[in-house]
Amino acid sequence: MNARRFSEAVGEVADRYYEEAAGGAACSAAGRPGRWLRRCALAACLCAALALGILVRLSSSEVVTASGFLTVTAYAASSEEGQVLQEGMELPLDYSWSPAMSSRPGLPLELCAPDHPEAAFAVSAEEGTLLLWENAEIQYMETPLYAENGETIYWTSLSQADDGGFTTYTGRTAYIRITIYEGEHIVGYAVVQIYAANQEEDPLPAYRARLLQSVSFPRVNGGYQQITEEYVQAEMDRIQTETAQGAS
Repeated sequence: MNARRFSEAVGEVADRYYEEAAGGAACSAAGRPGRWLRRCALAACLCAALALGILVRLSSSEVVTASGFLTVTAYAASSEEGQVLQEGMELPLDYSWSPAMSSRPGLPLELCAPDHPEAAFAVSAEEGTLLLWENAEIQYMETPLYAENGETIYWTSLSQADDGGFTTYTGRTAYIRITIYEGEHIVGYAVVQIYAANQEEDPLPAYRARLLQSVSFPRVNGGYQQITEEYVQAEMDRIQTETAQGAS
């Protein structure tokens, strides 16, 4: 199967999935039936998209970028008040999270692309764990986690061990990497830094989120750009490296 036919086949699967999953308004995923069934379909579509990325290579000089369209909303620990992250913005202290101080199972981040109802997200965490919290049930997720438009994910410093117990990440910094898809096409990405907001001598860090960078890949001449996973991961690596060097 050549790259074109593979793309068409993935697109047919994606189209069927989105016709079923996009029945509600964008950024209002909560409460729709069949969440886990749709998540499996979404994972299958995005995995196929990653495979397609192996077949296509793109020079960075050919990529057209623009400001990101992803909205990442953080929530205060003591209320339902939310605040949209802006690049580099510091959140108030009340937006800190730790296992000892919050009724939530993790640091909540809502992912939303209001003007892109077919957007879906592949989310990975470097250090710590991603989880979902639905109907009072906590699901610790392997990464990448495949999230729907408007879904809230949680980052936690707790990791579930094979014996049923938990281990705790006590580092000062972690990163969440978000790749944004429309069907089989990568249309953007974002990198969120999770950082300790309290003093280093505190035995249990309280964490906050900071949006480092959000980028989109607009259509060129009416068509999607052929952006590869390899290119996006390299850009995310660069952002994290530059952030770490700036902090040292």
